[in-house]
This record gives sequence, structure tokens and C-alpha cells, in this order.
Amino acid sequence: TYHITDDLTIADGDTLYLDAGTQFLFDGEYDFNIYGTLKAIGTETDSIIFDNYVDTLRWKGFTLENVLEETEFRYVKISGAKKKEYIPGGGMYLFSSDPILSHMTITNCMSSDSSGGGMHLDNSNPTLTNVTISNNTANRYGGGMYLFYSNPNLTHVTIENNTLENYY
Repeated sequence: TYHITDDLTIADGDTLYLDAGTQFLFDGEYDFNIYGTLKAIGTETDSIIFDNYVDTLRWKGFTLENVLEETEFRYVKISGAKKKEYIPGGGMYLFSSDPILSHMTITNCMSSDSSGGGMHLDNSNPTLTNVTISNNTANRYGGGMYLFYSNPNLTHVTIENNTLENYY
């Protein structure tokens, strides 16, 4: 278990491997930015968890930029993230990125002034298999998922119980 007290960044050209059962608990409004490669590989009985350390301070979720299919999230749980100030993608914001996402849940995330409470795809074509995106909120478009010039490959994906607030 890691108690996160600052932003995390995987630089272009770097690779980070996470073991099954790893927990990242964010103690504040911190980002996890990926420009390189992340291998977050959990198991069916031992997921990798990304959440808040305390519920009152919500972390800012993932931002993936120019990430290729070498980046993989498998048996991962993302929850409690909140993007602010017109930044899309509460749980995950993908810009020109094509990661592999399988056996994942993205829940209770928020994009407070933008779109894609669970996930926002911008010029991205990820592969999602056995993914649940639920109970997320956005203020503009796509409570669960928002697509902008994107074409994800979806297999056994459930997007449910997501909401829009203050649509304007």
C-alpha cells in the first residue's frame, strides 16, 4: 500500500510495473500522468486499487497522453477521482492513447466542469474488455464515457448508473 502525497508521472520512454494487490491511496488532489508505459497487472483475486486516502480529498485520476497498447490495466479498480477546472475524464483522460484495459472497474469518479465522468477519450482507440464504468458524474457530456474522434474496441463493457449534473 502506497500513501501518495504528490503527483505521479511516468515519463516518455519509462516503464512502470505494478504487482497484484498494490494499492495507491491518494492523500489530496494529485494526478497520475502517463506518458510512458504502465503495466498494472492484478489478478482476479488480488486487484490493483487506485483510490483516495481520505474521502474528503479526491485525487485527480489518470491522464494518458500518446500512450500505446503496451500500457495495460488488468484487474484494476479506479475510484474516487475528480477532475476540476474544465479538465475532462474524471477517472481516466486518454489523449491520443490506445491502452489495453481489461477486467477493470471505474466507479464514483467525477469530471466537475467537463465531460466523461468515468472516462474521456480524445483521439484515442483503446481496447476495453470486461470493464464496468458505473456511478460516475460529469457536468457537460458523458456521465460514464465521452468519445471525441475516438473509436474504442468494446467487448463485455457495462456502462451504467452514470449521471450528468448541471448540464449547460
